[in-house]
Amino acid sequence: MENLINNLIIFYNSTFFSVVKFILGIYAVVVFADIILMLVQRGVSGNVRETLMGMDVPPELLTKKGKLRKKWNKVREKMNSDREADWKVAIIEADNVIDDLLERMKYSGKNMGERLAGINPGQIENIEELKKAHEIRNRIIHEEDFKLEKKQAEEVLEYFENFLKYFEVLK
Repeated sequence: MENLINNLIIFYNSTFFSVVKFILGIYAVVVFADIILMLVQRGVSGNVRETLMGMDVPPELLTKKGKLRKKWNKVREKMNSDREADWKVAIIEADNVIDDLLERMKYSGKNMGERLAGINPGQIENIEELKKAHEIRNRIIHEEDFKLEKKQAEEVLEYFENFLKYFEVLK
């Protein structure tokens, strides 16, 4: 055992290990400098949520999920009705909730359609579902004689819910 400890002390004090320590020290300084330069380039005073998540995520998607869940439950309650008008209102309200979140996530566009068009498929997992759901919402708004089946309404609402599940607001 004593022999092993002596060999480790000799290795620790060797020229080879001193060179390795020197090279690793230079590497650590370069990495630290890179981190500092990236923060300066990105803007140290920038939004912390944006820095950590890669996008500006509203607090409802990170810490204040209960408030958003309550809002969503009110939308969901409308689906318990037997009236088609209530289902349509639920879809319109769901679309408004998601649109508000997308707008506060700083996706550009004057309306939800433009915001959805500007989102790359890799940025949000179920973007195609959101586009389909928004399309149904547009048909509800713009087509007077649009008929909505309960099954179709449930499916559309599920598309919006998948977005909230992606951010772990709903389970």
